[in-house]
Amino acid sequence: MGNKSVQILFSDEEFRLLEIEAIKSGLTVPLYIKGQVLKNSEFDNCYKKLINKVEELPSGTRFTIQLLFGIEWTMNRGLKLSLGKTYYKRVKDGTIVNVRPEGKDSSNVMWYEKL
Repeated sequence: MGNKSVQILFSDEEFRLLEIEAIKSGLTVPLYIKGQVLKNSEFDNCYKKLINKVEELPSGTRFTIQLLFGIEWTMNRGLKLSLGKTYYKRVKDGTIVNVRPEGKDSSNVMWYEKL
């Protein structure tokens, strides 16, 4: 089973409105649209789980997303990358305020600290 692509054309105004909603959600426009169409998608479920796992951490804890998921870190590569990029973007833009990025290690893995 492969991945499928769908192309949708929006007017400038429609796309601007989509962008605003996506930014409010801390997502890219494609991830926002996918989440709206496929309620409870695998991404949505994993992202909610990630947020909950971070909330449970005590202040001062250093973590990577992979470490938080542990043996559950079995989803496909594309989903892992989307989780990482989305989470990093939300931390950097201040949507997530209780975490700060510490930088990547020699394996190119992003580390965070719970504030």
